[in-house]
Amino acid sequence: MLFVFFATAVTAMAVENPVFARSLGVGRETLFMKSPMAGILLGGALTWMVTVSSLFVAVVNFLAVGNPHAPTIRPIAYLFGVGVVYLVTAKAILPNLKFAVISEFQDEKQRLLPLATFNSALFGAFYISVSQNFNFFQTAGYSLGTGAGYTVAILVVYFARKRLAISPVPRSFRGLPVLLVYMGLISLALYGLIGRVLPT
Repeated sequence: MLFVFFATAVTAMAVENPVFARSLGVGRETLFMKSPMAGILLGGALTWMVTVSSLFVAVVNFLAVGNPHAPTIRPIAYLFGVGVVYLVTAKAILPNLKFAVISEFQDEKQRLLPLATFNSALFGAFYISVSQNFNFFQTAGYSLGTGAGYTVAILVVYFARKRLAISPVPRSFRGLPVLLVYMGLISLALYGLIGRVLPT
């Protein structure tokens, strides 16, 4: 079981990266993080939300097996579960965190938590786990890998943007265009890792 958990987590983190391979959760905040710490906080918040919420999702998926109304019930149940985890995190856990590094970014945490919670990467992880018929351990591993992969991708994009800003890029490609080309090349590399061949 432990091997299945870690194998699924590594698969989600590397091969099915939510930013590069799946293009989930790619928004302005993801592309234009102000600092590496902000990226780690956003990725950490998403990792927390998707991993804790996945426990609820795994139960919903188990109870929905064989139910003809499952496609209708699942999205509502997912949203309810994520909402409960969000409220508990925002009202009970975040205000009581006393770690020095985290306390410095109290305002940043409050700003990034809704973005991390109601993010397509989070819900995408749930729907992929359903479509792949993951069991409880695979769902938890996939969710943890999704959050970790999302965090790594944010940091890669941040440092790539800094490097591209000082590179001799033609004026018409500076900024967002060259960043999207860069992300597209990484996406193609990850797509190749999955073992798929592009249509010719």
